[in-house]
Amino acid sequence: MMSRTEQYRALYEYEKDCNDKMLTMIESVPPANRTDARFQQAVTLATHLAFCREYWLHLMDGGEKSQGEYFEKTADRLSLRPRFAAIEARWTDYLANLDDAGLSREFEVAFGEYRMSWYVEGQILQLLGHAPYHRGQIALLVDQLGGETVDTDYLMYARPLKF
Repeated sequence: MMSRTEQYRALYEYEKDCNDKMLTMIESVPPANRTDARFQQAVTLATHLAFCREYWLHLMDGGEKSQGEYFEKTADRLSLRPRFAAIEARWTDYLANLDDAGLSREFEVAFGEYRMSWYVEGQILQLLGHAPYHRGQIALLVDQLGGETVDTDYLMYARPLKF
């Protein structure tokens, strides 16, 4: 039986697969449709996912509040793959060095003047639930723009079906 941290490592491998599929979907939008506001919205949502992974890892790793925008409205499509590659490498390393005891470690979070304590496992779970929500939004936008969508359900990752 896998430990909790091993399970989170396995789920993050799935998320990396989903990220690749999400980026492929965005890249599949025909160039003629990339001036549509919905395309920029899809890019902004993908950038938001990268930012959240960067932001929370920074805090969980002992950093103070980091700079950046939750929803970067001028995000560039060409910056997505390198940004995801960098954050995925950092998260893979972080999870490789995390043990089950580290899951209960608390860290400080500031929202404006409000400060709270949160714990590592809770934030990992939050991120694992957060990404599918936005990937679904991106898939809808890509479909509306004439791009190719890809199924990112866990079942299709864990047990690929051949049709």
